[in-house]
Amino acid sequence: MYFVCLCGKKSYFCPATKPNVNKISFFFLFLALVLIPGGYSAYAQETITSLPGKPFENSHFLKIDSATFHYRIYNEGIKNQKGKVLLVHGFCGSTFCWRNNINALVNAGYMVVAIDLPGFGYSDRNLSVNQSNSGRAHLIWSLLAKIDQGNKRKWNIVGHSMGGGAVEAMALMNPDRVQTITLVDGMVFIRNQNMKGAFITMSKMKGTNQILVSLANQDIISYNSMKRLMKQVYGRPLDSAEMKGYIDPLRINGSAASVINIYANAHEIRHLHADGLLDLPALVIWGKKDRTIYLRNARKLKRNVPTIDLKIIPDAHHAPMETHPQQFNELLLDFLNAHNP
Repeated sequence: MYFVCLCGKKSYFCPATKPNVNKISFFFLFLALVLIPGGYSAYAQETITSLPGKPFENSHFLKIDSATFHYRIYNEGIKNQKGKVLLVHGFCGSTFCWRNNINALVNAGYMVVAIDLPGFGYSDRNLSVNQSNSGRAHLIWSLLAKIDQGNKRKWNIVGHSMGGGAVEAMALMNPDRVQTITLVDGMVFIRNQNMKGAFITMSKMKGTNQILVSLANQDIISYNSMKRLMKQVYGRPLDSAEMKGYIDPLRINGSAASVINIYANAHEIRHLHADGLLDLPALVIWGKKDRTIYLRNARKLKRNVPTIDLKIIPDAHHAPMETHPQQFNELLLDFLNAHNP
């Protein structure tokens, strides 16, 4: 999910749709550029500091092209492995998002890899990373090749929200490496296209980009703003432990610039179409009350790819794996076990 606050007007939108930036937004951004050109320099010139040495006991770091990934492995080296599962979080998330699901997968005998996407969690904040779906997919497959070390067993790939678009692209780009795909309230697409619109154009302009980074600091990744945003995502207020899990990685310098980089540096490297999922076992899990990425997006994908198994959790909002873990884990494990004999 994405959140933008311009000129005090707040709105939630998914980058699968074209953002709407009105004339008033342009007017105030113009004034900011002309009248207060140095007003946002503190944010524009923020230093990207080094990341923690080892945030978790099972943390690993690996550089792939221009991106240094942080990832965590569970059941590494397990004998009689049931299968391999990749977990990819959504916007402003991290490996923390899967805390209620990993034990269920581990106990079922799966080796699990949870990654932090470039720019989020404890991965680095390199702004040269291509943040398109196919760009992320290319990097993730390269990471998994390093982790596999020649192991040819296929992956069960799972992606939430923004991560859903990445794993969909992964499946379409390398179907021979995919055992199953699961999309959770995902940023799904029929065709992957470069994002267009006024906001995208502004994010690519140096001066305006600096202002947007400042706004991201104030109105997206600040504690109070994240608290409001995550209330919509969860459908309820977060407790202190949940807020800490989300906000701690976002306090790493460079996080705001990484948020804007999602728009400023996202060019698709492969043209993809969802009908490539027809020959893959695919599960889509969605919260019926999701107001971040609406259920109609899942139904549209289902119409285009009728082989998809669509499961709806009635009381869930945008993060069912966190708020309704028992139902989510049952659905996911039933699907995985059926396709990992």
